[in-house]
Amino acid sequence: MTPRVAILTVTTNAAAHLPAYLGALAAISYPSWDLWVVDNASSDGSPGLVQAAFPRANILRNTENAGFTGACNRALHAILEAGSAGYILFLNDDTRVTPGFLEPLAARAAPRMLAAPMTCLDGTDGLLDDAVGSFDWWRGAWTTRTLGRAPSAQDRRPHLVDNANLSCLLVPVGLFRDVGLLDDAFFVYYDDTDLCRRARQAGYRIFYEPASLVWHRKGATLGGQATPFGCYYLARNRPYLMRKHLGRGPRFWAFLAYYLPTRAVRMTVWAATGRRSLAAATLAGLRDFATGRLGRRR
Repeated sequence: MTPRVAILTVTTNAAAHLPAYLGALAAISYPSWDLWVVDNASSDGSPGLVQAAFPRANILRNTENAGFTGACNRALHAILEAGSAGYILFLNDDTRVTPGFLEPLAARAAPRMLAAPMTCLDGTDGLLDDAVGSFDWWRGAWTTRTLGRAPSAQDRRPHLVDNANLSCLLVPVGLFRDVGLLDDAFFVYYDDTDLCRRARQAGYRIFYEPASLVWHRKGATLGGQATPFGCYYLARNRPYLMRKHLGRGPRFWAFLAYYLPTRAVRMTVWAATGRRSLAAATLAGLRDFATGRLGRRR
């Protein structure tokens, strides 16, 4: 079976890595898919590169940077309204797919099943990205990090997982009717963990399929997490995610008792080593969480 797939990508001044992304898409063997691209007010001609490579692509142009969540939600509304796709494949523009990556995901597809590939770091000899696994709802972090290590025997076997990021994830369209769209309060970062949590609470499952392989040029889109941009949204959104799903009970306060001292230590180290911009961004993120300033930072 080849259910129709809407491939959803967000671009923001992505001209440097878009050619590799688009070239890989042109080589995929799966026969039934459409490309949806939402451009976040790029100034480097990114939409034109997409249009030249895929004249029939659905390109939505934002007049300002709506973030990952806002851009995706705009496309999700349009895809659901069009009604032609059974599944939506979230795919980062800094990935490079292999020609047969989509068939194994589609084979695992089901109305209540999400499917994730094996994601490796581009430019390495098959080292893993931290794309799937379990999430620790005490610390607000991955239970076991796979980033930068070689695949283990477990990583080479298909299995169910608790959490997956949206660098590449196949999702049945019915999920968004059941649980809603992405939470725009995040803007970027932790929105995928929130979506997976809501999906599993609604009875959906997430399947990891290592027969599907995707390469990820990590950090190409946003510059990486160790930037003022990354530090701000990570510091703000992590406690927001935890409070959203744990409420204001003892587990959330236990998380804060762990989280705030670790941020204080990290900010102290950054300030002492000349990276004051990272410390300032982290402090701003914590302040904005405390005061309820979510979404895009103006």
